[in-house]
Amino acid sequence: MKLIQKLAKAKAEIKATKLKKEGRNTYSNYDYFTPSQIEHLVQTVCESNGLLTKFDLIRNNLGVTGQLTVYNIDNDETICFEMATAIPEIKATNIAQQLGGCVTYTERYLKMSAFGITDSNLDFDNSPKTKEPKKPYFTAQMFEKAKAANATIEQIEKKYTLTADMKAKYLEYAKN
Repeated sequence: MKLIQKLAKAKAEIKATKLKKEGRNTYSNYDYFTPSQIEHLVQTVCESNGLLTKFDLIRNNLGVTGQLTVYNIDNDETICFEMATAIPEIKATNIAQQLGGCVTYTERYLKMSAFGITDSNLDFDNSPKTKEPKKPYFTAQMFEKAKAANATIEQIEKKYTLTADMKAKYLEYAKN
């Protein structure tokens, strides 16, 4: 089987896994997958699909890059994933500990990316504090009902999402 097929199968197996997030960020108040959970998920699907991963941290003139190579153990196929990263400055630690933190997190995020492990808690656009419930779109059929009820544009906008065209049409109607 080709590497890309094996990787697709591995991603599907991970998606089918119902795993409770073990990590907890008490400062920002969200749960997350720990590095050990990610490692366990990836290692399990790699073993069942004939894959092997290798992580490297590479320093070049642009900075530090994490590189995850996925091998098909049945042939010489590889695929490489890269991510820019940085060695963090962590108080009360030495450079080896800071490098260890960089390796741990960069490898974790590369594996999450390569194997399709999503964590919507890390997506700041997906925060429940900022996400408003979706309102239905205001349609032409609703336009006629709103006219009959003498609804104001403010009343409509509280209940419905208006396209620019529909809003302009209703404002034109309201002028007359």
